[in-house]
Amino acid sequence: MLRAVSEDAPSYDLMAHNHHILLAVVGLALASPLGLTSQAHAQASSKDSAAKHPVVVYTEGQRSNAVKDQVLGTLPPTADVKTSEEFRKALAKQGQKIPFGLVITLPEKRKPIIKRIGKALASMGAEAAIIGFVRPKRGGQEVLLLVVEKDKEDVSIDQAVTLGTKATKGDIEVALKDMIDAWKPSETAPPPEETKDGEEKKDGEEKKDGEEKKDDEPDKPFERRENIYGEEIFNINVSFDIGGRFFGYNDGITPNLRDYSVFGTPGISARAEVYPVAPVGVIVARDIGLHGEFRIQPVISSETKDGTEVETQWMRFGGGLKYRIPIPGPEDKPFVLALEGGFLREVFTMETTGTLNNEVPSVAYSFMRVGLDGRFPIGPVAITAFGGYLGALDAGEVYDRFRESSIGGIDVGGGLTVPIAYGLEARVQAEYTRWFYAFKPIPGDAFVAGGALDEYVHLEIGPQYVY
Repeated sequence: MLRAVSEDAPSYDLMAHNHHILLAVVGLALASPLGLTSQAHAQASSKDSAAKHPVVVYTEGQRSNAVKDQVLGTLPPTADVKTSEEFRKALAKQGQKIPFGLVITLPEKRKPIIKRIGKALASMGAEAAIIGFVRPKRGGQEVLLLVVEKDKEDVSIDQAVTLGTKATKGDIEVALKDMIDAWKPSETAPPPEETKDGEEKKDGEEKKDGEEKKDDEPDKPFERRENIYGEEIFNINVSFDIGGRFFGYNDGITPNLRDYSVFGTPGISARAEVYPVAPVGVIVARDIGLHGEFRIQPVISSETKDGTEVETQWMRFGGGLKYRIPIPGPEDKPFVLALEGGFLREVFTMETTGTLNNEVPSVAYSFMRVGLDGRFPIGPVAITAFGGYLGALDAGEVYDRFRESSIGGIDVGGGLTVPIAYGLEARVQAEYTRWFYAFKPIPGDAFVAGGALDEYVHLEIGPQYVY
């Protein structure tokens, strides 16, 4: 009996020991989700502390793109920058257009604009807008930085920063310090230590989430800068024109060949270019445009050496296609090369009576023009240049008078533009056109000459606008 009891006792000890192991396993199982919950809570707290702050950064004026990049470089990672297009649409709903212009720099005049900006920010879910206006100052340029908060009627920051110095970026940070400090993410306690396996899993998960977030981020939308050549929707100019014509025969034999010259004839000219797809930003298509021109000398008159008056008309018009090629240049103002082709007509007709009517050098050129032009910004001004070949389809009376006539033409020119404000500039341009004839007459023809030269010069001055 005693032996039997002694043999059964160890079995109770084993059961108790197994019971303790079971309790330990259950405890670990319960602790694990509690730990995960605590970790998730810590991560959520960290995420809340780094909440995003929607903001608009908008700049205008010369070098505005470079200034915008400097402002963006000062913002903390919590800043969620909205696009200029979203801002423009929100402003439009409030009845406000951009660019704001000089009025945004005048405290006593800008309050209605600031109020509309505040309402626009609220409608698009943004907390604030940083407005940068680049303006000249003695010895250089500066940017006026304004911070407007949603639903506010006045600016919360109004600071001017000198551009083009080593301290510019630091000065921008100082000007925006209050906002930057308020938006910096708060420091949080480090996450609890985990086992090596747990750390590897966490690192893998974070990397995966980051990769997915990066893949989900949309591409930065195309933002067209206003009043910048190479990105414009249209440009137009109207000019006062001074014109001249010089016509003469080469190797003339018959006495009925009349030369002609005139200079200082006043007139007007207008040119326009339109790029319909420029706002969309489709590559190649955004740089294809239409161009047109018109020029007339309305008060020209002619007469022979003996005083016989001849009624004269001088006019040119036409248009075609143009493809521009912007090339990055100084201060965010690109060099712009362009290929163009078009159809034009230029008439210089003289009408009189009798024999004289068959001798005056009347012409009516219908021609195809293929050319290249360029715009090259140098500091605040820009130099322009162009040249083209003129292929005549019809030339008029001079061409028809001679046997086996042939004709060709070229034009060259260039000018200077000086900015005034907001896409408006003063423009001066000189142009030279040269038509050259070759004839193969035979003795006995009514008109006998080896060739002729028909030259035109124009000097234009007037305003030009780009948008």
